[in-house]
Amino acid sequence: MTDNLFDLTYRVAGKLGMVREGLATGGTTTTIIDTNDRNEEDDYWNGGTAWILRDAAGLGAAPEGEYSVISNFVNSSNTITTRETLTAAPAAGDRYAVGKVRYPLWLLIQKINEAVEGMGEIPVVDKATITTATTQTEYDLPGAANRNLLNVFIQTKLNDTNDYRWEKIFGWTVERTAVGTADLLILPYQPPTDRLLLLEYGDVHDQLYESTDQLSETVHIQRVVVLAAIKCLLHRKQKIGSNDPTLNEQLNMFMNELQIWENEEPIRKPKKDPKWTVVGRRAQRDKFYTPPPP
Repeated sequence: MTDNLFDLTYRVAGKLGMVREGLATGGTTTTIIDTNDRNEEDDYWNGGTAWILRDAAGLGAAPEGEYSVISNFVNSSNTITTRETLTAAPAAGDRYAVGKVRYPLWLLIQKINEAVEGMGEIPVVDKATITTATTQTEYDLPGAANRNLLNVFIQTKLNDTNDYRWEKIFGWTVERTAVGTADLLILPYQPPTDRLLLLEYGDVHDQLYESTDQLSETVHIQRVVVLAAIKCLLHRKQKIGSNDPTLNEQLNMFMNELQIWENEEPIRKPKKDPKWTVVGRRAQRDKFYTPPPP
């Protein structure tokens, strides 16, 4: 299962010790009612976050996986009101969680995105952008591949979308162009036409905005969770100074934990092949290449 922004916000909030869970006894598309566990004073959860963690029937039905800012909490009716409208009403037995406003949803999302960006480049594969053409050895690179193209492969089997039989191309180069113009991938020979090229390159992680936006499988979720929690603590420390003596303790603990995760779960990128020096005219080089059968 791929982790998404919903999972990340909930885990970071839990890491910061600001989450309580419960089982809904009912609700609407804008309320969660829990007559068993929600006995806090009026407005206690205002400005915080509500997550619907699990459908009571275990089928993953809505509103499982949805979150919202809490606009109001009323003690007398044990009712949490959500600012955003859920796609379905919580049913009795649905598991939910609530987090306090100390670390609001916008901050969790902001620090998660800072964390995924701060981890540096992750491996990315593009096998849909470039198709080889007749009498053409130069191709515009997609913008993301400009900075750190690692490897290039060519499709050797046609008419089978389940088996492309990728073959690595050696000796390619990249020609840098003017700012705002696509760089050129230059192949060392004229390849057969109508073949897809697979590009392996490194790029920063896409920003996560929607609850369903997914975290790359190349990144262990705990690396993001711990780093985002550190960034949230630093934000709070900057805001309140030294008024909370537990902040430094938490920061030290999380920094040590982050070091462990970075050592145990590194981001593994494909290695870039060394450049080959090919001597002779291009026509002479081409004659050594025999296209594989489709």
